[in-house]
Amino acid sequence: MSVLRQKKKQENENTEKKSILQRILQGIQQSIKEGPKKKRKANRQILQITYIFVGLFLVLIGYIIYFVAVDSRDVITDSHNRRIQEMAKNVVRGKIISSDGNILAQTITENGEEIRDYPYNRMFAHVVGYNDKGKSGLESKCNFDLLTSNANLLSQITSSLRGEKSQGDNVYTTLDTRVQEAAYNALQGEKGAVVAMDPETGAIYAMVSKPDFRPGMVSENWEELNTDEDSLLLNRATQGLYPPGSTFKVVTALEYMREHPDDYQDFTYNCTGHTKIGTLDIQCYGGAVHGNVDLEGAIENSCNTAFVHLAEELDKDKLASLADDLMFNSRISLGIQSTSSRFTFNGDSGTNELAQTAIGQGKTLVTPLQNAMVMCAIANDGVMMQPYLVDQVRNVDGGVIRETETQELAQPLEKEECDTLKTMLRKVVTSGTGTKAYSSDYTVYGKTGSAEYNDEKDSHAWFIGCAEKDGKKIVVSVLVEDGGSGGSTAAPIADKVFETFFNS
Repeated sequence: MSVLRQKKKQENENTEKKSILQRILQGIQQSIKEGPKKKRKANRQILQITYIFVGLFLVLIGYIIYFVAVDSRDVITDSHNRRIQEMAKNVVRGKIISSDGNILAQTITENGEEIRDYPYNRMFAHVVGYNDKGKSGLESKCNFDLLTSNANLLSQITSSLRGEKSQGDNVYTTLDTRVQEAAYNALQGEKGAVVAMDPETGAIYAMVSKPDFRPGMVSENWEELNTDEDSLLLNRATQGLYPPGSTFKVVTALEYMREHPDDYQDFTYNCTGHTKIGTLDIQCYGGAVHGNVDLEGAIENSCNTAFVHLAEELDKDKLASLADDLMFNSRISLGIQSTSSRFTFNGDSGTNELAQTAIGQGKTLVTPLQNAMVMCAIANDGVMMQPYLVDQVRNVDGGVIRETETQELAQPLEKEECDTLKTMLRKVVTSGTGTKAYSSDYTVYGKTGSAEYNDEKDSHAWFIGCAEKDGKKIVVSVLVEDGGSGGSTAAPIADKVFETFFNS
């Protein structure tokens, strides 16, 4: 019996071994069959991981490129940058110089101490800026250049051996002291801003903001400057936001012309001085009654009622798109402190907002610089150039280290459109609301604006315009806070700037 049991046990073990072997063989066969599938699956996973890492690498490379091209300048010029602070120990801060060769900022030594001196005192306060308690204006934008010395190597070695500082590079600006002075004096006693520029290159001739401050006394007056209700440190030319008022009618008229290319000249409206659109009661400025006006007459006399009815025929989306093309919802970059304009109108806006937007009221807010850019596009046959303040950076010996190249920012208009607008805007100056900017010595065209900013209908005064003579052009944007009529208050200021530019 024991022999039989042992034999049976042996048979069972052999059977079990065969079963195990068969399972192993089946597993191997199954693996061979599924191998390619698993391999493909593994390959897909590896490929997905590779794509993720390649994507992250490209994002990193993109950020590095963006940083070098865009953000690095801000980091380098930051007054809190320790590298800059170390540079100041070895380099005398360079000069800031006007286009006509006058010193706007320089470092002098008094009683053994370096002092930043501003020969024109308040006149260039906001655009040149200050160099104490932080920095602003060109003092901030050009911080790295002013504290970099590209003087010849021998003079740097000599200065080092003597224990003296090397002389920093000088910044040559586009600012013209004569034009700046004319704008500054014309705005005297008012709050507001003036921007004057070359529409063909983007070079800024003048940038004035009032009220102003003494840039050489910022440290002593710091508390007052930051608590004064007049916002003395605010550069109203680039940071002040105001409703554009009737200056926006240039945009409204242009959109109407585009949507009615064959019959815009047939537009007519009988102005009685007031009208009702939606739930709004619209009046012409000062209650003026203009009678029958065509499109040219509506611009010439700045007829509110004609423009709100004209706007009812416009495509809202197209009007919003045109405004965007003209930078009405953008920040114009100059390298100095600036604010983005605000334009919220779109295809979903209601009738009331359409009417207000058409005459430059409602929610639209722009800076004087941005409004200057609109006129620049018209004056330059539809091409909007990138504005700039720095022409060159030179070393102490006069060698050019860096030079600004003019560049096109956008082309929102066609030349034919600009020619038509110039003809209409010329009538504003010769016989319309802007006659105080007229001159027989040169050709002026422009648009006035009186932008209401409260329920009492108090108004800011605007004038944007261009003057041309013998191939030279200058665009001026004037904003006077609480100035009332643009034709009475802002246009005469532009006239003084034009006159100085062509006759000095």
